[in-house]
Amino acid sequence: MQKLKSFFSPRKIVVVILLLVLGITVPKLNAPAMSDTEAIVTMLCMDKQEDKIVMSATVLSPGPDNIANYQVFTGAGNTLGDAVEATSLAIGKEMGFAQCEVMAFGENLCDEGIMDTLDFMTRTKKVGRNAFLICFGGDINDFSEALSNLNKEKSLKLELIMNFDKRYILSKEGNIESFYIGYFNDTSLGIMPKVSIKNSEEDNAIEVAASGQTSGSGSEQNSGTQEKKYFINDGSVSIFKKGKRVLDVSPEQVKKINYFVNNSQQGTIEVQDVTDSIYNHANVVMDIVRKKNKISVSFEGNTPVFKSNIELVVFVEQVLEKEPQKNMLKRNNDFLTPAVIEKVKQKVIEDMQACVDFCRQNKIDMLQAYKHFSKLTPNKFEEYMRTTTVDEFLSGVKFTFDVKVTNEY
Repeated sequence: MQKLKSFFSPRKIVVVILLLVLGITVPKLNAPAMSDTEAIVTMLCMDKQEDKIVMSATVLSPGPDNIANYQVFTGAGNTLGDAVEATSLAIGKEMGFAQCEVMAFGENLCDEGIMDTLDFMTRTKKVGRNAFLICFGGDINDFSEALSNLNKEKSLKLELIMNFDKRYILSKEGNIESFYIGYFNDTSLGIMPKVSIKNSEEDNAIEVAASGQTSGSGSEQNSGTQEKKYFINDGSVSIFKKGKRVLDVSPEQVKKINYFVNNSQQGTIEVQDVTDSIYNHANVVMDIVRKKNKISVSFEGNTPVFKSNIELVVFVEQVLEKEPQKNMLKRNNDFLTPAVIEKVKQKVIEDMQACVDFCRQNKIDMLQAYKHFSKLTPNKFEEYMRTTTVDEFLSGVKFTFDVKVTNEY
């Protein structure tokens, strides 16, 4: 017993623990840093050009004074795996996608279909499900390099811009998880924000310097004065069915669609030619501070009925008229007059009906009507679907709108 106690003495136990710690840590200290063997990819752009997959990776590396340094590397191949390998060779490291925050797809690839690409990147390369998906227009080299310069010069990042957008336009929330959910639904509908890089300045454009010459080695090339490029994020979205892009939707149409979406702010609404005791042929601009849409579905005989009960809380923000009346200066006026309210109701109903007509014409259910009917009236809706198809079912649905406008919470 005495020998056993001597063997397990505190001093010997401490020595054994120290030896174990040294055995684990010393090899790790001699091992190369992960940044020496793996490149941190923050954004990945892909497109199809002349039967080849072209890839452009934005790589993050620490710069002087711990300032983030973004470099762009490109590669191409007959397959996506070949393109990944070619890009890795240009970098000189394996690419790590765990911190990839944006996956951007060019229009050519979107038109061909992105599900094989998406499956490869998420299953094989372990891109996170919260990474943003966007469709971009223009040259892939211009796009990736311009956004790299945007990160460096403007202290803005594409993922931050997209995060801001989805607070106001929920239909633009396009991460990997939501895209997969849409793909496996009965309507197989996917929505992706659409951005672009252009040579000409437009409204809401952000200037970014881009030479349009992306080096395979990542080194910067000075070719005199750089051509100006502009990042355009106007609110457009691309619509996918079964993983392929079928059409783009204008920002004006997206705003109309968002009347059907809860938890997204519309921004502003303008009504024209208001005349009453306060206004004189005025255009009145209002800020929408809250929007709530309660949707109910039912059947009238064999006809499905989709009813939208929408409540808007608005405040008059600006009045545009040639000859303002004196009572516009009175602080105690209720500027949300009955005439303004009626104009708002009329505009909202017209916009929502235009959205329904747009969805019917293009055979896309951006209203999520299929989801509401199949969830709340499954038996009747199943019977109705025997008489139509997923593409055509909206044509037989009756839509009604009840709009309430107030300036009180």
